[in-house]
Amino acid sequence: MSSNKKTIIISVIAIAIFVAVISYASYAFYTTTIEEKGAGGISGSTAKFSTTFDDGEEINKIMIPGDSITKTFSIENNGTDISYRIVINDLVNEFISYQDITYTLKENDTILEENEIFPNDANQNELSETRTLKNGERKTYTITITYNNTEVDQREDMGKTISGKLFIKEL
Repeated sequence: MSSNKKTIIISVIAIAIFVAVISYASYAFYTTTIEEKGAGGISGSTAKFSTTFDDGEEINKIMIPGDSITKTFSIENNGTDISYRIVINDLVNEFISYQDITYTLKENDTILEENEIFPNDANQNELSETRTLKNGERKTYTITITYNNTEVDQREDMGKTISGKLFIKEL
């Protein structure tokens, strides 16, 4: 094999190794670490903050009038101050009487939001206003989603489901 071919092959291999090392380092820096916690809990973190869901971030329930779903989660910041919103991704709300579905978002025992859960529009997925978490701070939230029992006939919503994933959107 000629000297030029060897040089080209060695150069291609060196460039491939360089690209692989840089890609791996970038991927490691930006990825979120997800680990299973007992009883379906999920914990995730980035270089700035971590989120722990006591019983998973998934919401998926067929509801009957009077039913509630409660999810508790914590956010901890180990970096610079961050701004964020609590959102629900992959939203599916099958209820025709969506106004009967309400939610209450609390930080500890303080009510932050009390509202209709969301119209049948996946673009309306923000559950909180912009919040700030300072370095070294930890906040615990509870969201309760309720299918209110009204005096109106609710049979058209029998067997309907609300589903989605709670998510912390960094701004």
